[in-house]
Amino acid sequence: MTYDPVHQAQLLLWRAGHLRGRDSADTTRLDAMDEAARQRFFEKGSEQVATLAARIEAQTGCTLESRTTLDFGCGVGRNALALAERCEYVYGLDVSPAVLREADRNASRRNLTNVEWMEAGRLAELHGRYDLVVSFFVFQHIPSREGEQIIDTLVRGLRPGGVGAIHVTLPPPFRSLDRSYLYRSMNSYSLTRLGKLLAEASVTEWHAKLHSRPVAGTAERSYEEATLIFRKD
Repeated sequence: MTYDPVHQAQLLLWRAGHLRGRDSADTTRLDAMDEAARQRFFEKGSEQVATLAARIEAQTGCTLESRTTLDFGCGVGRNALALAERCEYVYGLDVSPAVLREADRNASRRNLTNVEWMEAGRLAELHGRYDLVVSFFVFQHIPSREGEQIIDTLVRGLRPGGVGAIHVTLPPPFRSLDRSYLYRSMNSYSLTRLGKLLAEASVTEWHAKLHSRPVAGTAERSYEEATLIFRKD
């Protein structure tokens, strides 16, 4: 049997989502929210996309307007719907049918018809059909070698001149071995390996926005992460 990294990632993402209760029966995290909480949830997505748009324009000179976007690991559409309000068209990919059904309902509530929801295993169908790719808080659930192959697929499927923003967790600093337990439930990625991957996929310039994310419930612990912003030649 031929090894299919996209299908393998789909299984891994489904497993991670199932363990977090993303697709137990036919429910999603929004089912437990009241209307005010839902509103805040989607407002956060709009804020994140606005920040992302500013970073992409600052680093690449490109705007989001008129772009066809692929949101890999879209969830219930928090970012995908904010992107649909700015982009020409959006493909939202996820592994959970329940999540995708909820995303479609959320799009209908906002009268957004320029977004299409697809299972993640159909990624290969979209090769060459998008010129913006984004993915946030997804790859920490995928072992790094499989994740690198997925990122390679996403970048190679990007049209020439297209741009991307992909979030990854970084390995813990050597000096912080006492914090290494924070990474046991996450998969981390090497910027050196990702830079080589991007170069082989015709990306000659990329930037990594580095930041630390506090661990919930603690004041002093955090983990390191990065958002890669790039433009394909």
